[in-house]
Amino acid sequence: MAKKVKLSETKYHCRDCKHSYDWHEKDYKGEFFLCRCPFFKYSKFLNKDHCEHFELKRNGKN
Repeated sequence: MAKKVKLSETKYHCRDCKHSYDWHEKDYKGEFFLCRCPFFKYSKFLNKDHCEHFELKRNGKN
């Protein structure tokens, strides 16, 4: 039986970055799981580890 792969245990993800925008693609629970980033050509996962361009959102606003 295959073991479940753990997601990394970092404090911040793309979801917390001020550069993430255009959240799209909802999962079966109705939560968004993809976003756009001005530094990447393709969509990124919101729960993915943050990148070198990461800047924390302030008070839930950009």
